[in-house]
Amino acid sequence: MLRRRELLALSAVGALTACGRSAGGSPGESPAWPGELTVLTGGWRELPATPVSPRRAPTLTWTGTELLVTGGVGREVGPPVSCPPGALCVPPETEPLDGSGAFDPVSRTWRRLTGGNVFHHGPAWTGRLLTDGGTWFDPATDQTGRAPENGLLVYAPASWSGTEVLCVGTDGSGQPVPHTLWAWDPSTGATRTSRVPGPDSGETCHLAWAGGELLVESTLVPAGGDVTPVHAYDPQADRWRPTALAASAPGSTPLGSWDGSRLVRLRGSSQDGFPDDVRQLDLVDPQDGSSSAVEVPTALTTGGWTPQVVVGPGRVAVGLGGRFAVLDGETWTALPELPDVEATTIPTAAWAGERLVVWDDAMHRTGWSFEMA
Repeated sequence: MLRRRELLALSAVGALTACGRSAGGSPGESPAWPGELTVLTGGWRELPATPVSPRRAPTLTWTGTELLVTGGVGREVGPPVSCPPGALCVPPETEPLDGSGAFDPVSRTWRRLTGGNVFHHGPAWTGRLLTDGGTWFDPATDQTGRAPENGLLVYAPASWSGTEVLCVGTDGSGQPVPHTLWAWDPSTGATRTSRVPGPDSGETCHLAWAGGELLVESTLVPAGGDVTPVHAYDPQADRWRPTALAASAPGSTPLGSWDGSRLVRLRGSSQDGFPDDVRQLDLVDPQDGSSSAVEVPTALTTGGWTPQVVVGPGRVAVGLGGRFAVLDGETWTALPELPDVEATTIPTAAWAGERLVVWDDAMHRTGWSFEMA
């Protein structure tokens, strides 16, 4: 059985963020939108009412035909919790989540599901199951079950190789120990393990699936957040290799997300592990470590907050509040600004095929999808 600590997993598949913290103290005034950017032809459509309970920061997973909405955090109940800046405080009590949903963007209809709110860290979509390696959920049958036991403490999101679910974890001792990769084939039930190369390290690690290989770097203890060199695992050959990839820098999104041809990685600088100056995306070749940098549109970086990066197959968008820009090659195109969205909101968003879907974390409405003209 997977052993995990009590965590609140606020993750969105394919989305990169840096905790939504202000990047430079007091936010300044952002330039007018869209500035010098060309505006993409099309418009936002409000999503129809969802059959699930209100929530913020759900996990959005595109299956190829439906967008699954699972997990998240319900409305706060009771008095607000006063927490001094920088302190670790007990989160406020929230309403329990009631069901999950599947949205068809073509017919613009919802299916209500009873399962799917059971994951402790980021799940992977296998083409049939949504699973974090400990629990699986089948949205076609609305059934939930347990994966085979593996005895690992897992923090990092699961990955799907095309045939196996891949998870990386430790023995949970909290001491510098080896990381172990665990692979599970849901079609046969077969499992296997492989030791991650490199020095013993802490319990957390960073993962990214990149075109046939799983990239892994682990945190060193004690080393103030330093990480091990990045290694790549080929599940077909059951083989590890060292890479030329630069290790994650403080303030940058670890490793990044795969858009089908490159890793997309938000670059920042930091003195304390949070971004202080986020102005670029790095587009990285995982084979040779080469990269090119693309400047993030100024209106998404000068407000003092870290933007969200939303990555899908062949698609990249960056958003902050109601402003989104889409990257085509190394050229940005703006989307019309969403109305009535707080400028400092770090949006929960995902690609649903060619549509960009944004969830309303303020819970005033369901959300929006951008429709091309």
